[in-house]
Amino acid sequence: MAMTQRRQDIVLLSGHDLRRLLPPQPVIAALREAYAALASNREEQGRSLGFVVEGGSIHVKSGLLPGSRLVFASKVNVNLPENWSKHRLPTIQGIVVVVDAQDGRPLAAMESVTLTGIRTAATAALAATFGARANSKSLAIIGCGAQAAYQLDAFRSVFPLQTVRVFDTNHERANSFATATATTTCAVTAAPSVGDAVKHTDICVTCTTSQAPVLTAAMHLQGCFVAAIGADNPEKQEIAPEHMRRARVLVDDLDACAAGGDLHHALRDGVLTRDQVHADLAQLAAGQKVGRLSEQETVLFDCTGSAVQDVTAAWLAYREATRTGAGLRFDLAGASA
Repeated sequence: MAMTQRRQDIVLLSGHDLRRLLPPQPVIAALREAYAALASNREEQGRSLGFVVEGGSIHVKSGLLPGSRLVFASKVNVNLPENWSKHRLPTIQGIVVVVDAQDGRPLAAMESVTLTGIRTAATAALAATFGARANSKSLAIIGCGAQAAYQLDAFRSVFPLQTVRVFDTNHERANSFATATATTTCAVTAAPSVGDAVKHTDICVTCTTSQAPVLTAAMHLQGCFVAAIGADNPEKQEIAPEHMRRARVLVDDLDACAAGGDLHHALRDGVLTRDQVHADLAQLAAGQKVGRLSEQETVLFDCTGSAVQDVTAAWLAYREATRTGAGLRFDLAGASA
């Protein structure tokens, strides 16, 4: 008897779908659960690969959902800095594939740049729940590219923000961002300098592509929680190593940050050792470490991104798409309906 081929519907999700399916708070909650599970399942940290190609690089992040091991996700991003000038295409393009780890079925394919923006902001906001002062009302965002809006949404969902100051080397972009995101309860203004933006702020997020510190050693950051998310390879740097020496340092992934985050530069300069990193997100989420010990200390979170974040957000997006019917369905097996 011939074997009957079953339909294998895969869910296809666009960036627009993901923005509707993944508001900040559920993503933050899912990440908290995933990182708590990772604390006792360290072998499920995930893996990253990088490849150099002409004009840029290709990055792959893959991993299982920590603890349950229900699903596997792999993200492929292609980064070509001159892509717009040469081909009128985005600098970064990519896709995330989600697979059922128990029966092998491909479950979903989704646009990766939006997913990365959402999960990165949710990760920074999660870290802030451990490292920022609970009554934080002011935020500074350095860099007003695509990531900035995700960061603002995520932090607004966690803290009672009243004032936000933003800075970008492109002053027109900073002004446009401030105008577009201000609300009646939260003023957003463009600052004339990084120093003006971070002065007396409770929380600071750096989301730039800088190759030199944007938070310089002379800047006063006492009591501030800093989420440094722009440096994801050894060439990038946002935080002066002196700040790393002064601060209580948290990381999303110690090995990745040591290899390519702002921590990499502090280690290289000898101002910090790996043993002096206070905690990673798994330890914080599991209650093994406390993020902030005093109101006046500076707490710095170095975040390079990890497969844990990708698989957690992608699994949540798939479940929400299944529940709501969002996205498209494609029969991967080609079976008859």
